[in-house]
Amino acid sequence: MMNNDETNKSSIDELVTYAEDTEDNTPDIPPIDVDDFDDEPPEPTAEEYDYAGNDDGGDEYDDNEDYGEPSDEYADEYEDDEPPYYDDDDYDDDDNISGGNKKKIKKIIIIAVILALITGIAAILSIDTGIIATYKKNFANNFSKIFGVFTMKTADSGIADDGGRNENYNTNVRGSVIVSDGVRGAEVVRYGNGIVCASSNHIVYIDSSGNTGWSEDTLIADPLIAASGSYILIAERGGRKLCLYNGSNMLYEADDPDNIVAISVSSAGDSVLVTSKAAYKGGISVYNKLGEQIYSWASGGGTVISADISPSSRNVAVSVLNADTTAKSVIQFFNINETQSYAQVNAEDTVMFDLQFIGNNLTAFGDNRLAVLSDNGGVAADNDLTGYSLTHSAIDGSGNTAVTLYDDAVPKLNLYNKNGSETASVTIDGMADYLDILETTVLYNIGRDVFIGRPGIGNLTKYTAAMDIQKLLLISPNTFAIVYSNSVEFVTV
Repeated sequence: MMNNDETNKSSIDELVTYAEDTEDNTPDIPPIDVDDFDDEPPEPTAEEYDYAGNDDGGDEYDDNEDYGEPSDEYADEYEDDEPPYYDDDDYDDDDNISGGNKKKIKKIIIIAVILALITGIAAILSIDTGIIATYKKNFANNFSKIFGVFTMKTADSGIADDGGRNENYNTNVRGSVIVSDGVRGAEVVRYGNGIVCASSNHIVYIDSSGNTGWSEDTLIADPLIAASGSYILIAERGGRKLCLYNGSNMLYEADDPDNIVAISVSSAGDSVLVTSKAAYKGGISVYNKLGEQIYSWASGGGTVISADISPSSRNVAVSVLNADTTAKSVIQFFNINETQSYAQVNAEDTVMFDLQFIGNNLTAFGDNRLAVLSDNGGVAADNDLTGYSLTHSAIDGSGNTAVTLYDDAVPKLNLYNKNGSETASVTIDGMADYLDILETTVLYNIGRDVFIGRPGIGNLTKYTAAMDIQKLLLISPNTFAIVYSNSVEFVTV
């Protein structure tokens, strides 16, 4: 999967709920109870962590709630082997945030920034101070990577902790090389043993030694880029054109019916677009590696935030946000051969801002939790995040995840494995600007100081960049790329 410089987490007790489509004959699973926010939330009881229980009085999720039926028009098209299309009706939103506390304000800011970017409102993004400034900086990488203020609660479970800031760093590096050709103003992702840079009407692959492997002209003037396995997807930001590459070979060029907001590609070559569908609150389009649109869905009741497709099952997950009174996210799962959602995870008072399939497991990043779900809608892990502000997160192609946290005094870095279990929690020297992870190696920077290594195991290596950093990418456990405004530097430690 492509690198994600994302984010983050807040608070509420176990609110991710699994619910089957009403037409399925599988048993209903009751929702998790959601308590009102408090400035100092009580310690959750054992019952509050039980996905099978709802002993604390929260509103029940209505399994019979109408999320929309496919229209006859699109049902007829589906019978004629055209891509299925599903129209989603309004979500019911009965729960409210209580009190006028800080967490309510932070949640409102998160939602405001998301909706402002989706609808093209630029006023919020002109603010360069405080919480919004942090969101603005991170949104610049990809609108779907929502960065905000989150909190994290961890159990006392023998997790590695260095117990203090690490002042002893290795400063020796084996070498570095700076490349400028094809990099200026480019969107950059990790690809193979190097990076792919997509700029206006151009795409180039540069290996970790700084050599240009190949270079091609494109038809995309303002590109979005995603890469997974051997596939590279570029699409026109706010436009309709997309192209899929396998290395330097363009497999297809296509035009989507709607304007493209965000993109994702699987290691099998299936592409998912989040689109601003007219008369709806967003939609998705799915293309196979032949350039055929094989699925389409539109949301009438909530804003589409993120979507991804499993490279194994080819099932699609979509996160939809309803923010009429308070944040309510629903992750819906679709089979590309059916029109209706077959399962969903209901998250009250949570913004599920990014979805990443790793095989058949879905990692879901929310503003107050990190969850790992199976593609049948089951919850494998749910990390409630209370007590810290989460500033960045990253995930690699195997599902290893890193997040940086801050509690107004002590910055920390937490790591999770592919199953969503926390494996390390260490103190770092300051607020990280960018973050990446590859296997057990973590890369982050504080200003121009870049740190690489295995947190909690030995000393990290520290390298000082020559210029202001725009992005960081791990190429291998020993090599990383520093993206500057007009060049990229490859460093080997």
